[in-house]
Amino acid sequence: MFKKEDKSTTQGKIIDIETGMQGNMKFNGPINLRISGSFEGELETKGTLIIGENANVKVGAIRGENIKIEGKVRGNITCGRLELASTARLVGNVEASSLVINEGAILKGKCLMPIEEGKIEDKEAASKKKKPDEADKQEV
Repeated sequence: MFKKEDKSTTQGKIIDIETGMQGNMKFNGPINLRISGSFEGELETKGTLIIGENANVKVGAIRGENIKIEGKVRGNITCGRLELASTARLVGNVEASSLVINEGAILKGKCLMPIEEGKIEDKEAASKKKKPDEADKQEV
């Protein structure tokens, strides 16, 4: 008998690249990708990308959802969440909604954290609330 495929099996797709690789890679579906060796080219992923501690990656750009760097990366990164482990060495510009940099990590480049303009205006308006007039104060 055939059983309906379990979601955990689909979500558990993992590709581990331990050797050298060169080229452009684009994944349209969510996948967990780990690069433990060397990689040169362009990279676009959905899901989680982990650059291992012994990895040496040289790219024009990496685009993804969740990226964790433990090794060396030279190139620009655009993602939703970026985490730099204590062993990470990143030379390149970063654009991420969420950025975690552990003690010991090195980041050489510019960092941009895009946020929606409406949220900025709401925060500014909340911080500029009017102070109560002296007439409104009551003596205790």
